[in-house]
Amino acid sequence: MLKDNGEIRDFAVRMYVSDISYDDAFFDGWFDRMPPARKERTLRYKRIPDRNRSICAWALLMYALADVSGRAIRDEEIGISRMPSGKPYFTDIPICFNISHSKDRVAVALSGEDVGCDVECKSDAALKIAKRFFAEDELAFLAGIGNESKRALEFTKLWTLKESVVKCSGDGIRRPFDSFSLVDENGCKNRSIKLPGQDGTFYVKEFESEDIYCYSVCSLHDDMEDTVRRVRIPSRFYQEE
Repeated sequence: MLKDNGEIRDFAVRMYVSDISYDDAFFDGWFDRMPPARKERTLRYKRIPDRNRSICAWALLMYALADVSGRAIRDEEIGISRMPSGKPYFTDIPICFNISHSKDRVAVALSGEDVGCDVECKSDAALKIAKRFFAEDELAFLAGIGNESKRALEFTKLWTLKESVVKCSGDGIRRPFDSFSLVDENGCKNRSIKLPGQDGTFYVKEFESEDIYCYSVCSLHDDMEDTVRRVRIPSRFYQEE
């Protein structure tokens, strides 16, 4: 949480999740309150569902920020800049965040240190995709799962974990997925890893799957909540009248 002087009180890494089943008034209202740069990025999407995901992700970020801060957040406080890698960050608020969305789900992760998150819909092309992108130990782990449905689930969990790692590191797609492994030589999933060229230890966590969706988070902070926070976003909550 934030103190009055802007410093952070310690809090566990947390991940918020929402669907996008809101009415037009919700999307119109939140779009109107988005910063110009976010509006511009949202309007680049040609399809309405894609725009709605972008708007809902922003609304969820504002909900999460108010929740972890423990106070109302004013519009003028919410400045966002981008690192050279393209990773966004709050300009004046000392909280790290990351956003992800897939189909009708949006997710936001918050941490006092660098953070990345990912939500993905379960893929049925597990081994085909893994052979192209995953490290050898990860591929062996998946190949050893005989049940196709379970293999698809474990593949998607690994994919979200790896996405969260490269997003947390700021490397994004510039870091090949096969350049690091989240499965060790004994076939056990790693809960922390070191990345070549990066300082610090990256801690990862996968959450219990929901229907066809998998959620994961990665942070340089090792204290993480055990479950995702599933929320219904109010139309207005964070700005005092």
